[in-house]
Amino acid sequence: MAEFESEPQEKLTAEEAITRLKEIQVSLKQAAFNLHEKMELFSSEPQFQVGLENLKSDVETRASDLESEVKRLRNDLKTIKDLLGSNLKEKPT
Repeated sequence: MAEFESEPQEKLTAEEAITRLKEIQVSLKQAAFNLHEKMELFSSEPQFQVGLENLKSDVETRASDLESEVKRLRNDLKTIKDLLGSNLKEKPT
């Protein structure tokens, strides 16, 4: 983890603080605008679209496989419970 050396804080006037906040706000707006432009650029590239389609297909396949596995495990659990339940009924306590 990075360590930050604390420097003595200079006292800001309200006007200076507002000016700094406005500068930060402008920087954040510019960063958001740049990010939006990059997202549009990526989404318009065919290679990116193909990659997204492949990823979507992989995710759907994995989800289907997981659903099948869960169903199989539930059936196995039910079978085990049935076997244990019938064994308990057969033994006198």
